[in-house]
Amino acid sequence: MHTGWVISLFSLLALLGLSAIDPIGIAAMPILLLQKHPFKRSFTFLGGSFVSLMLMGLLLAKGFGAVILRFDTSHSWLVPYIEATAGIVLLCIGGTQLWRLKKGSLSLDPPDAIVRRLRLGNIQLFIAGALLVVVQSMIDVVFVIAMIRVGQLRLHLAILTLSVATYTIAALSLQLAVVLAYWLSPSKQRTMTLNKVHRLLVKYANQALIGMSFLLGCALLILAVK
Repeated sequence: MHTGWVISLFSLLALLGLSAIDPIGIAAMPILLLQKHPFKRSFTFLGGSFVSLMLMGLLLAKGFGAVILRFDTSHSWLVPYIEATAGIVLLCIGGTQLWRLKKGSLSLDPPDAIVRRLRLGNIQLFIAGALLVVVQSMIDVVFVIAMIRVGQLRLHLAILTLSVATYTIAALSLQLAVVLAYWLSPSKQRTMTLNKVHRLLVKYANQALIGMSFLLGCALLILAVK
C-alpha cells in the first residue's frame, strides 16, 4: 500500500475526528479536574471513552463496512438515494445547531446523571466514559460514515486499527487539551484557566459541528446527483 495514500487517509480521519465534537465529554473535564486526584480521574474517564470508541469504530469498520460494501455492489442503484438522505440529515443537523446557536439555547453542561457518575469511584467513572461514547457514536453521523467508509477499503487489520486509533485520538484531543491546559497552569490560576479554555472549546465545538455538518451534507448531495 502506497505510503502517501496511507498518510492522506490518516490525515483525513484526524480531521474528521477533530470535527466529531463530544460536548458532554468536554464539559466533564473541568468537573473532574477540580476533584481530588484530578489527573487520575480525568484519564480514567478518557480511558473508558478511548476503549469504547475504538471498539465501536472497529465494529463498524470491520463488521458493517464489509456488509455495506456487499450491499453497494448488489444494490448500486440505491446508493445515490442513501447518500442524498444522509446529506439532507447532515444539513438539517447543521441548520438546527446554527439556529440554536443564534437563539442562544446551546448548552454544553453534562446531564445530572453524568455529573453524579463523575463523583463515583474509578470503575464507575471508566464505565461512564465508555457509555457516553456509545451514546454519542450512535447519533454521530460523521463517525458512522467515516468508520463504514474505512471498512469498505478492505485494509489490513493493522492499518485498520491505526486508522480507527487516529480518529479516536483526534476525537478525544479536545478533552486532552483541557487536561493539558490545567496541568500547565500555575496552581492559583487553574480554575480561571479551565473556565477560559472551556469557553473557547464551546465556541469551537459549535462552529466545527455546524461547519462539518454543512460540508459533509453538501458533499454527499453532490455525490448522489453525479
